[in-house]
Amino acid sequence: MDLPVQTQLKVLLMKTLRDERMTRAELARRLDWHREQVDRLFRLNHASRLDQIEAAFKVLGRRISVELHATG
Repeated sequence: MDLPVQTQLKVLLMKTLRDERMTRAELARRLDWHREQVDRLFRLNHASRLDQIEAAFKVLGRRISVELHATG
């Protein structure tokens, strides 16, 4: 079963944050966002904006790359 793209991005964001040993509070400081804004990025049932997810990855020294594959 394939996960929705946004869910995949959020899981990767969680993993990257952990790998970088950064807290959500530190991510909020570096983004100059309120902590609640950052917390929403990690809620799987919240429809986060792609630009916000990209900004979080950028702070973590990552960028998003997209590939399109044919089905079937």
